[in-house]
Parts: sequence; structure tokens; C-alpha cells
Amino acid sequence: MNAMTNFTLHSLKVNRVRTAVTIAGVALAAALLTAALTTYFSFTDYLYRSEAANAGTWMAYAEVGDMAASEGDIARAKGDPRVTGLATLEDAGFAELTEAQQEKLGICMPILSVSGNVEDIAAIHPSEGRMPVNPGEIMLFATWKDYGGVSLGDTLTLSVGDREAVLAPGEKSAESDGSMEAAYGTAYNVDPTTVEIVDGTRLNSSIGYLEATQDGGIFNEHLVNKRERTYTVVGFYNRLGYTLSTGVGTAGVTVNEPETDGFGEVFLTMAGMENSDQVLACAEELFPNDHVVLHSAMLRYMGVTSDSSIWSTFFGIVAVLAMVIAGACVSLIFNAFNISVAERISQFGLLSSVGASRRQLRRAVVLEGCVVALIGIPLGLVVGLAGCAVTFALLGPAISNLAGNAAVEFYVAPNVTALVAAAALTLVTVLVSVWIPAKRASRVNVIDALRNAGAQRVSKKGAKAAAKAARTGALWKVGGVTDRLFGVGGKLARINRKRGTAKGRAASVSLALAIVLLMTAGSLNVFLGSLVGVASGGEAPGEVSVTAEFSTERDSQPSDLSHSEGDSQSSGSEDGGSGESTDPAGEKGDRSDGRLSHSAASVLEGLNARFASEAAEFAKAYDYLAESNGAQGIGWLLRSDAAMSLPESMVGEAFRVEGGIDGGKVADGRFGTVGTILYLDNDAFDSYAQSLGLNPADFRDGEHPRAIALAQGYGNNGDVYQLLDILREPGTVEVLAAAAYEGRPAHVGVSYYAEDDTGPHYVFLPYVFGEDGGAVVDEQLTLDDVELATVPVEVAAVTDEVPALLGGPGSGVMLIVPESLAATQSLGGEAPLFTSYFDAADGDHEALAEELATRGGEFFHDGPYEMAFYSYNDLVAQRDATQQLAMVVNVFCLLFTVILALIAMANVFNTVTNSLILRRREFAVMKSVGLSNRQFRRMIMDECASFGVAGLVPGPLVSLAVSWLLYSAVTQSMSGLPFQLPWTYVGLALIMTAAAMGISVAYGMHRCKADNVVEALRADSV
Repeated sequence: MNAMTNFTLHSLKVNRVRTAVTIAGVALAAALLTAALTTYFSFTDYLYRSEAANAGTWMAYAEVGDMAASEGDIARAKGDPRVTGLATLEDAGFAELTEAQQEKLGICMPILSVSGNVEDIAAIHPSEGRMPVNPGEIMLFATWKDYGGVSLGDTLTLSVGDREAVLAPGEKSAESDGSMEAAYGTAYNVDPTTVEIVDGTRLNSSIGYLEATQDGGIFNEHLVNKRERTYTVVGFYNRLGYTLSTGVGTAGVTVNEPETDGFGEVFLTMAGMENSDQVLACAEELFPNDHVVLHSAMLRYMGVTSDSSIWSTFFGIVAVLAMVIAGACVSLIFNAFNISVAERISQFGLLSSVGASRRQLRRAVVLEGCVVALIGIPLGLVVGLAGCAVTFALLGPAISNLAGNAAVEFYVAPNVTALVAAAALTLVTVLVSVWIPAKRASRVNVIDALRNAGAQRVSKKGAKAAAKAARTGALWKVGGVTDRLFGVGGKLARINRKRGTAKGRAASVSLALAIVLLMTAGSLNVFLGSLVGVASGGEAPGEVSVTAEFSTERDSQPSDLSHSEGDSQSSGSEDGGSGESTDPAGEKGDRSDGRLSHSAASVLEGLNARFASEAAEFAKAYDYLAESNGAQGIGWLLRSDAAMSLPESMVGEAFRVEGGIDGGKVADGRFGTVGTILYLDNDAFDSYAQSLGLNPADFRDGEHPRAIALAQGYGNNGDVYQLLDILREPGTVEVLAAAAYEGRPAHVGVSYYAEDDTGPHYVFLPYVFGEDGGAVVDEQLTLDDVELATVPVEVAAVTDEVPALLGGPGSGVMLIVPESLAATQSLGGEAPLFTSYFDAADGDHEALAEELATRGGEFFHDGPYEMAFYSYNDLVAQRDATQQLAMVVNVFCLLFTVILALIAMANVFNTVTNSLILRRREFAVMKSVGLSNRQFRRMIMDECASFGVAGLVPGPLVSLAVSWLLYSAVTQSMSGLPFQLPWTYVGLALIMTAAAMGISVAYGMHRCKADNVVEALRADSV
């Protein structure tokens, strides 16, 4: 150990506070980088393990139409060095199920013959028993055990056949050609395969069940080539992963099946792939005649590049934060070493005078930085890993639940790359920070250093300005506010500011940086909080909800629409009514087929009557449910949809941008869409209207309906979340409430249209249901072909405030009206959706849910209308998930804020304290000529105030730029988010920086007062 090394270590030892603060800054920087990188790798590791458990480790699979014909391709793939694993699933037929079995087990049971390492590659795992290994063995879905009465070891005899498309009854052979999209790859965001369906087409397991009355098509299906197969049950599985998901039911898994159906899927894992394009190219090269699907999620977690917007947001945020952290560390370490060099300038001059070279002096400062890094970096790595371990131990279960796979544990996954990267980045930051002070130390002038002239280096301009300010006339001239507040101390502070010393600038930079760091943490919290709010869709307003909808028979007989209160009038009905018009206006007439012929007005009349009746029934239902044991009613609402026409002045940007709202400009210059009308119960609506400063009574006129509209809504176009600007001002909306076509009720939708001279636009598209209530009439109708009944609705207010009962905004135009309006206006609504919310008085939400299910079933069973569906939902789990998501984000933001605050405060303390300690000799001179302690304190207060003012200007400006960068990163996965500053954090930043400055000044002044004036004047250095 040479003399320069001893000198360096001695300097670090003597200046314990500065050394400790600098080490703490380095450690915090390393800890924050370690935490950020470890969090990334831990999340990636968890997502990889979760995806492997759900779907398998396959990277791509080929959909093979004929496995026998592709044996050569499969053999070539097995021998390819790029392929590390291969597994196959092949259709071996479809087992016929009884009607009782179909209720629990699906339409039929596909039988898949598997080969290869399907447990790892395809995530096919038995939950009980084992995988089949011999012919004649089968593994079934767990519902066969729970509801089918099948146990391990049982022998199961099945009638197995092949699925075949067949024309539905009444369809003509001329219409037998059709096409449909099979569910190929749709779960992983790839283009689905389109297969042509004709009469007699063989259907594989990936194609959904065909039933014309349900899907509106022209085909049904049946099983052909039936044969009897006997299997021994050796296992059950309870997880329907991607590979076992079929279009018709849960699959049975077997091996070496002798009679296969031709269709199969070949799953591949590969090595040496750098991006998804290489994976796709390799798979397509191996299977050139087959459709290839990529496992996009798995490739992303394996490190293969992806275009996912949420990952772009993540990487953008990490890049911005890394930049801010590096800047904070450079400032902290640079200021510490710069002040250290200035403080010891006379020591460097003395060393230079006795023969120390510039290189040795430079190395001494660099060695000091390396020693600090040697201690601070390992400490930071340990602190970062420990912090992640503690945080993940607390939040791990919540994160696993949010990710949808609680069975896969979330834990810290230390990564050597992350640790090395954090250590290297911190070390580079330290070396960059000490390089300029090291060069300054090596260029010291021996004479100036021995005189300590360099410790308070002043520029020529600064010296001239200070001399001018110190002239007799200027010195005693009463200055501004600071001179009046601080007296002589203020004048001395003003002279010092004129000198423009580097220490003053360093203090201002430190304060500005502190503001930047704290506002960065605030911006991160605000923007991530907005993203969480959109992703979660808002919080449910109660603990239990009850949802119901009455059945509306879609029949061409419009007389059914006029029934109210369960009235069974049969005028014009199929079972033989009078068939005469009962409408006084004569709007109804006879059709040649004996059915009533209706106008749009009569259709609307029937809709209004039916809607009013259903609304009244639902109001009774809510009152009845609210009387349940332990129930506290919160409120209820009705939801219905209707086509709407809006003036251009009302609509927002969501109507004009691609991927916005479902609707747009129509030929007449107005804007069309299918919007939602919400009928809130009267109490809930009154509270909502009053909160907006509106009079609820203004919305009760059934003849002139008025509504409140939401200005914004949430959406997701598949790439990004969207905050949609839907409406911008009040106006009148024309609701297309009813339509009639050739005497039959018609419905109106909105569709994109671009085949005329006016260019791309939307059109209102009328359609009519068929005579059997099933398929839509295959006619291209326009508004000119139908008779319309419209209802103008005045939108009295447009607001961002969402009603409490709604929980969160929707994704389109939403008009909010009181329940009382339902007595006279359906606004085109048919079969409204009823939703009611309740809290459990005793906290037992599970018991309340069961009670509501029972009472609701009793009420609706005896009601006048047949139920389309009735359900209840325990919303506590949903609420807990939302709260867990918010908690995870808030905890991460809080930890990030704390670490950034510590770095900021350490920087301020180090800079301000050492700048004061370095001026002890200057302060001693002032005291020796009569400066009192009071005047001294006032001078320091004035200087600190000037530091703060100087830091307040660049700090917010830089913070604004950093906030914009974070905003830009977040908007890659959420469009429409407004840019906003975290004003709470702005105030917090000002308070914390002021407190840090006060503590720093108090400590520095304490150190200065502790010195004897004579000793301070004699001292050459600290």
C-alpha cells in the first residue's frame, strides 16, 4: 500500500459523514437498479412458469389436415437439430353422449391420441391417476368422475364416430356452399384458418358445434361411421389448457389409437431462435403445407421480441426510470467528490509540491470512488434483493391471483444478468461522476492550492460583480425585500451570490434534482393508477349482484309486442285470433297470411307497453329481494341498447379515430351508433342528478325525455386500452326506437359501409328475423325500405362523473335516465337487462348470495314472463382482485418513491452540508471582524432561500419533461389518457426539500459553530 493509497483511505476515514452519505447514495442507486431488474426477471420467470403450466412450453404448432400424409414432415422435424421437442395430438373420433351427459360434459367427447412429451410441451397433466401409456387406456376430464359416475380403473364403452356437416331442414341444396371461420389460433392472436363447409364436410375437433337454429347458419351436424370402443380409465385431469380446448366438448386422452381421423396438431419446441420471425420460418419450413400458430405469450416470456403494447409500456417506463436514477446518482456522487476535492485542494497542492504527479492525484480521487463503490454496490445488491424478497413474500399471493394462476407461486428469481447489469451500471455511474473532480485535482496550481485560493474559485465576471456590489455606496444602499428582511446578513448573502461560486450552483442543482425525483415518483403513481383503473373496469358498487332478463320471443308476429302485464291477448296470433286491428289510429291491418300488419308507430307502442310492464316487474323484484335476511339494498338499474343518430356538434374524437367507438359518420352528415340507455332507480338517479347540480324533476317528463350522458368511456381495441372521448357537449339525440318492414317488426343496427361515391362511412342497417325466430332475413335493407319511429332525447348534461351503480364507464354512448321514464318510454329497448346490488348487513356475503338466489328464483318463477336467464354474483372476489391490483401497484410506487426520496435527500444533505463546512474559514473571517451570530444566521437563511428559488425554476421544468416521457410510455398501452401533473407530489416535493435543506443547514451551522475562530483561521483543510 503506497502513500497515495494511505492518503485516500485516511481522507475517507476522517470525513465519516460525507463518506457514509456517499456510500448510502451508491447503495441506494444499486438497490433501486437491482430491484427494478430483479422485479422484471421475476415477473418474466413467473409468467413463463404460469404459461408453461397453462398451455405448455411449445413455441409453435402446425395444424395438419392429414397426419398420415404428413409422416415425412413429422420425421424430418424430429431429426432437425433446431427442434428440441415434439408432441402430437391427433383426432381419434368423437364419442356420442346421452342428453344427460351433454348437460355436464359437452355435446360430444373428442378422443385425442397423443404422443411425445405432452406433459411438458402441451401441459397435459393428470390431476388424479396417471397418463395413458398403453392402447385402450384413457384419461378423462374430472367432470366424468364428479358427474358421470366414473372412477379410476372403470371400463368405459363408447360409441365413437366422425363428425359430418349436414344441411339443416328446409335448406336448399343450391345454398349448400358456405364458409365459416374455424377456431384456429384465435387464442393467441393469429389469423384464423377459414375452412369451406359444404354438405358432407368432415369436421375436426377445432371446429365448433354446428346447429343452424343457434348459430344462424344453414348446417347441422351428426356422427357417422360409428364404432364401439372400450377404454380403461387410468386418470383424470382438471385443467382445460389451450391444447385440450376443443370446439365441442372436453377431450378424452389416449395413446396409439389405431383408428384416427386424419386431423392433428404437431407442437414444437426449438433452440437458437432469436425472434418470432425465425420461429415462424422454421415451423413453416418443416410443415410447408400446413397452417402454423405461434405461442406468442411463451415466446415473449422467453425473451423473443414482441410487439405487445403493454410490454412497450413496461420497457418505456423502465428506460425512463433508469435514466432518472442514473442522473440522480451522477449528481449525488459528483457533488460529493467535487466538494471533497475542493475541500482538500490545499492537500493536493501540498502533495504536488513534494513530487506527486498529476496521474497519481487523479488516481487518488478515482481510488476514493472505487472504494465507495466497492462498499456501496454489494450493499445495494443485497438491499435490493432483500427488498424484493420481502415485498414478493407479502404480495406474491395477490400477484398470482391477479395473473389468474394461483397454483403457480410467485417468488424472487435472482438473475445473474440482472445483478451484473445493476453492479456494472452503478460502477460506471460512479466512475463517470468522479472523473471530472479527479481531473480537477490533477490540474491544481501548487501556489493557489497552498494559499487555499482554489477552494472558493470565483470567475472574473463573478469577482467583478461582487466588487461592484461591495462598493461603499452600493453596500449601504437599501436593496430589495431580502435586504429589508435579513439586514446585513442579506447584503453579505447578496455579495456571495454575485460571486457565483460553484457550491451555490451545486446546491441549487441538488434541490432541483430532488424535486425531479419526487415528481417522477408521483407521475409514475398517477399514470399507473389510471392504467389500473382502466384495466380493472371500475369497482363493483355492492357485495352481491342479481341479474335477470325476461325472454322475448323473436317472432315475425308483431301482436306479441303489445302484450303487457302478462296479458295473453291473441288478436292476430297463430292459435287463431280475430286478426283485426285494435289500434284506434288504424295503424294495424291484416296481412295475407293472417298475421297482423304493423306500422312503426304500433311496434313502438307495443315495445313501450312491454317495457313498462317489465320495468314494473323488476321494481317489485328488487323490493322483494331487498327484504331477504341480511340484505341491504344499494339500488338497481335497467340496461337496454338502441340505434342512435347524433349531430356532429355532440360527438367526440372516439367517433373519428380508427379503433374508437363502434359507429361513425353516416351519409346525411350525422353520426350513427348503437348506444346504451341506463334506467337508474329513482333514488339513485336523483342523488346522481343532484351531485351534478341538476334538478331531478326536469327528467320526469315522459313526453319529452331528457337524459344525462357520459363524456368518456373505456375500450380495448385488442392492442391498447382506450380512454374514449365520446361526447363533448349537450344536444338532442334521435333514438331509432322502432321500425317496420312489410308489416313486420324490424331492428336497426349500425355497420361500416364503403361502397358508394360518398366514400367510407357508416350506415344504419335494418334487419328482420325469420318466420321461425331464428335466422335473419337474407335481404340487404336500407332505412328507405323500412318505416321508422324515432324519439328525440334531449341530453341536458355531459359529464365525466359515473353513477355509483354503474361502477365504471362503458365503451360507447351511454344515456342515463330515471326509472320512472320506463313507464312511458322504452327508447327502442327490448328485454332490458336488470341488475341490482346488495350488501350483507352481517358481512356474510356468501350466505346472502345463496339467499338471493333462492328468493329470486321463487319470485321470477311465479312471474308473468318466462326468464331468459337469472344469475347472482358474489362480487367480493372481484372487488378483492381490484383492490389487490391497486395494492400491488401502490406498494411498488411507494417503495420507488421512498428510495428516490432517500436519494434526493441524501444529495441535498451532502451538497448543502459540505458546502457550508467548506466555508468555515470564510465564516471565521466574518466573525472575527464583528459579524454576530444573528447576522450570520440571516446570511445563511438568505443564501438557502436563493438556492431554493434557483432550484424551483429548473426542477419543475425537468420534472415536466420526465413526466411527459412516462406519459408517452404509458400511452403506448392506453390511448386517450390525459396528461396531468401529480400536484400532491409537487407539494410533497417542496415540503421534503425544504425540510432536507433545513436539516442540512442546521447540521452545517452546528459544525461551523463548534470550531474556535482562531483554529478555523489557522486550518488549511478539514
